[in-house]
Amino acid sequence: MFYSIIPYEQLFPTSSDDFKYEEISFQGNTIQVYRKDNKYIIKRVISTDLKVYLNSELSPGNELKM
Repeated sequence: MFYSIIPYEQLFPTSSDDFKYEEISFQGNTIQVYRKDNKYIIKRVISTDLKVYLNSELSPGNELKM
C-alpha cells in the first residue's frame, strides 16, 4: 500500500504525453531528454564512462538549446 496526500495520478502518471523522451547524442554522449518550448531538458545520462556523470553541463534538469 502507498499512503500519500499527493494524488495517485500525479505520482504515477499514465498519460502517453508524460513519457515523450528522446535519446540524442550531445558532445559525443547519449542523453535522454524531453522537449519544453524550443529547448531540451536533460532527463538522464546514458553512458558507461564515469567521467560523463561528473560533467555539470549534462546534469539532469539542465537545459540544452538546440
